Amino acid sequence: MSDQTNVGHAILARLQAAGIEYFLANAGTDFPPIIEAIAQAGDGAGDGGGGPQALVVPHENVAIAMAHGYAMIRGKPLAVMLHVNVGTSNAICGLTNAYRTNVPLLLLAGRTPWTEHAPLSAGTRSRHIHWAQEMFDQAGMLRELVKWDYELRAPGEVDVVLDRAITIAESDIPGPVYLSIPREVLAAPAMPSSAPRRAAPTGVAHPDPEQITHAAGILMAAENPLIITADVGRSVKAAGHLAELAERYAIPVITHVPRYLCLGNDHPMHLDYEASPHLAKADAVLVLDCDVPWIPATDPVYPDARVIHMAPDPLFSRYPIRGYPSNLSIAADAAAALPLLAEAMAGTDAGKIGKRRLAVAAARQAVRDKWQGIRDGARNADPIHPAWLAQCVGEHLGEDTILVNEMGVVPQHAGINRPGRYFGPSPAGGLGWGLGAALGAKMAAPDDMIVATVGDGSYFFGNPMAAHYCARAYDLPVLFIVVNNHGWGAVRRATKAMYPDGKALGGNDIPLSRLEPAPDYEQIVAACGGYGEKVTDPDKLQDALARAVKMVREERRQVLLNVVVSEVT
Repeated sequence: MSDQTNVGHAILARLQAAGIEYFLANAGTDFPPIIEAIAQAGDGAGDGGGGPQALVVPHENVAIAMAHGYAMIRGKPLAVMLHVNVGTSNAICGLTNAYRTNVPLLLLAGRTPWTEHAPLSAGTRSRHIHWAQEMFDQAGMLRELVKWDYELRAPGEVDVVLDRAITIAESDIPGPVYLSIPREVLAAPAMPSSAPRRAAPTGVAHPDPEQITHAAGILMAAENPLIITADVGRSVKAAGHLAELAERYAIPVITHVPRYLCLGNDHPMHLDYEASPHLAKADAVLVLDCDVPWIPATDPVYPDARVIHMAPDPLFSRYPIRGYPSNLSIAADAAAALPLLAEAMAGTDAGKIGKRRLAVAAARQAVRDKWQGIRDGARNADPIHPAWLAQCVGEHLGEDTILVNEMGVVPQHAGINRPGRYFGPSPAGGLGWGLGAALGAKMAAPDDMIVATVGDGSYFFGNPMAAHYCARAYDLPVLFIVVNNHGWGAVRRATKAMYPDGKALGGNDIPLSRLEPAPDYEQIVAACGGYGEKVTDPDKLQDALARAVKMVREERRQVLLNVVVSEVT
């Protein structure tokens, strides 16, 4: 192979030509042509010498989460390559998160060799696993979780196929794409190309002007309009437009289970994180980039409320069932639509705006007083109260800090205020996202301080040894905070909601929700060269956080704090 180039070379070259910076790999017996291509590129790989920087990631879900974290900061996909069907299946949890969060990602996987008797150098079957690993439809296991899937069948089509895959991943509503590659194709001779990509990704979708006029009329006529959002903060630009519109027309905003910071806690129109206390009075609701604005079974809605849904796909058509009322559905990107909506609402009565402003201020203060009461009671609680932990973490969220939060801290007590600096988990709820996402965020923003707050249940799912390995191997110092309540709080809350008087809540231990005896999480990071510390005393929490932040910043060392908290959320 030393004097030849194969499809492996061509793939890596094409990824580099497309601007893909990293190639995250969890290798198997399908990888020899890729491995040979990387070896021939030598020290030049990642620096114009044959492909993006190749990184070994010891678990597939960590690789997907790293690509997810990188894309949420940069808005660009990374390439992840996995081992045939088994590697693909191991990544499906992370892929579910990426798909439901509209994260661009290029997922590649080898495919078991077709042939049994061809020369070994041509990629034919050579290991006993090559028979059992073959599937009739390898992509079938994840087809619902990608925008596009294909199999590379001809060596001469590398550029066309990869260009299409990357362009689709980045276009319209972004998302993951999947490309499988049989080993015979990977091993075939091919000529690498650095030619420009054939197609540019599409831009953002603009709204129908008549629908904008209609929406403006609904909001202008309303006495008590309300905006509910979860994802508008994906775009810092769109978040800025939301802040301007809400302030100008005194429309309160609910950020319901936000995956991004959509509106700062300190903004005068940021009302709450819960919609249910405010829905009953809202005669007009703008549901903005939000799949679940309220829970229909429990949250009362104003009987004659006029509801507008605005999102790139306002019907969330890939959700099998979603029955929210909608008087108007506007398919548009918020960055394009919100300035047009604000302009169309220019005739709103000034007296009505003034009256709303006073009402919002009073309602907002009542919500803040409630939050403050929780924090006042949390300061000296033992075990550590989650609100006290969130408040202490918030003290370290400076302008260069990014918070990756998976079941870790509640945003209202952390005081998050800057769009582009807060990231929460996918609405799909595939646990284990936070650790890898924090590493990917560090790859995308190497000069920033990355803080990852994860529940202890999430930490298990995050494949911590693989994550801490990557932090050490690739110099990605992150502060990991394990919020340790000895179990799965979401399971407990769901059981309590369904069976408030049930036997499960009558005992000291809700079945299937406890993680006892709890591991010494702080020792796990130490095995990968990091520093770990257990914190149980609320009086020592602030000093432990300050010490950890200093160590990450100055020593460039990953740190894990195992913070034991109460079950209160």
